[in-house]
Amino acid sequence: MKMLRPLTRALRRFRRDERGLITAEAVIAMPFLVWWYIGSFVFFDAFQARNVNLKAAYTVADMLSREDGSVNANYIYGLERVYSYLATGSGSNAAIRVTLVRCSQNCDQDNGYRLLEVDWSMGTDDLAALTTGQMSTYLDDIPIMPAGDRVILLETFIDYEPAWDVGILNPSDFDNLIVTRPRFVPQIQFES
Repeated sequence: MKMLRPLTRALRRFRRDERGLITAEAVIAMPFLVWWYIGSFVFFDAFQARNVNLKAAYTVADMLSREDGSVNANYIYGLERVYSYLATGSGSNAAIRVTLVRCSQNCDQDNGYRLLEVDWSMGTDDLAALTTGQMSTYLDDIPIMPAGDRVILLETFIDYEPAWDVGILNPSDFDNLIVTRPRFVPQIQFES
């Protein structure tokens, strides 16, 4: 029993002693604060990159909607370069797919029985052109339109990788789908 007294007195003194408490708290809290600071930067950067990509997609869709005649493969590749330039620093491996879609039957119904047909489609960077058979998956994205009317379906794809891996965000793809109408002509032709 006498041997334990010095040990219990030392433990009581240690428990009451507050010297070095701030240093110990800082050692415990600093990693969390650094993680939170870098994580908030990564989170903000991802939202900014997503926003920049969406704005770039709308810009390219607007450029395409203002065409008053026909486009060709070189024009589509040029649109991809414009999109890639506008999204610089917000991702890599940019690609686009442009499709001219026409509604041919049940165009005034929003019940899943609309018949959408592809007039033409072209993708860059090994993206396959869309077919009429694939249009049923886009029914929710394309608004109701008059029979025979056409819309431009622009899809943009870009890879995003966070600046630091802090466990909040994983590398992902930013895919945008923009639907717009030709402004000056009823149909934009594609010259192969």
